[in-house]
Amino acid sequence: MGSFRFSDSHCVVENVLYSVCDGKLRWYDGEMNKWRILKGLVGRLPKFCHGVSVRLCDYGGKMVVVWDENVMSSGEKMIWCAEIALERRGVWEMWGQVEWIDHVLTVPIGYYIVKPLTATV
Repeated sequence: MGSFRFSDSHCVVENVLYSVCDGKLRWYDGEMNKWRILKGLVGRLPKFCHGVSVRLCDYGGKMVVVWDENVMSSGEKMIWCAEIALERRGVWEMWGQVEWIDHVLTVPIGYYIVKPLTATV
């Protein structure tokens, strides 16, 4: 787990780098120069299989996870979103708590997620 595989699914929240790799959310421990699993999410988010587009972004100190799910029978793609509160516990642990998760949009299967952005009004 100490090695890093390229992922275009990453974001920085309150000076901590997060990424999705091998279907799991991870955070970078700069003191140990090591990627660590974000704890507390098992069973609360789907396992992101190979080929699923997952994107992360900062949402006012929380993390937003956006991903797609192909619905082959309809030729459409469902876009899902989750809001995760983050908490450091001790030196080497970061925990996430899913505060909200829902299907937010349906698009043609040829569409893909480029970059999620957040805005406050």
